[in-house]
Amino acid sequence: AVPTGGADALDTAEALVAVFLGTDTLAVNAANTEDVTPPRSRDTIETTLSPVTTLTSVTYNSAADTVAGTTASKWIVKATNGFSSGVKYTINYASGWSDVTMPTSIKKAVCAVAANIVNGGGQGTAGETIGDYSRSMNPMESSEMIPPVARDLLAPWRRPDA
Repeated sequence: AVPTGGADALDTAEALVAVFLGTDTLAVNAANTEDVTPPRSRDTIETTLSPVTTLTSVTYNSAADTVAGTTASKWIVKATNGFSSGVKYTINYASGWSDVTMPTSIKKAVCAVAANIVNGGGQGTAGETIGDYSRSMNPMESSEMIPPVARDLLAPWRRPDA
C-alpha cells in the first residue's frame, strides 16, 4: 500500500531528482537533437539537455558527414578521432528511462526522496503559488530535499557542471 500522499510524493520526488541531475525529466525522450560547436579541439562533447541513453548519430557539415567511432556514456559523447574546433556537430540521441529501464540507483534515489517528502523532511518546497504569483524551486533549493543517501546514489548520473 502507498502511504497517504505517497503517489504525489513520488511524482514530486521524480521531478526533484531530474532537477538535481541537471535535466527537465527522467521520462523517455526518443528524439533529442543538440548542435554543438566546440571552441577548441577535444575528445568529448557534453550534452546539455539530458543524459544519453541511446546515441543515434553525430554528424557535421549540416548532416552531410557522420562522425565515426562515437560512443556515449551519460552526459558525455566521445569520438575516436575527437571533435575539431569551430565545427558545428549535431548530436541525435534518446534520453530518459521507462519504469523498466531506469537504473536501480535512480529508482532508489526517487524512493528515498519520496520517503523524505512523506515524512516531512527537507527545508524547501517544490514550488508555491500565491494568487497570480508562482515560483519553482531552483537546483540549489531542490538539493535541500534530496537526502544524503539519494545524493550518493545520484552522484554518477549528475550533469558534470551541475
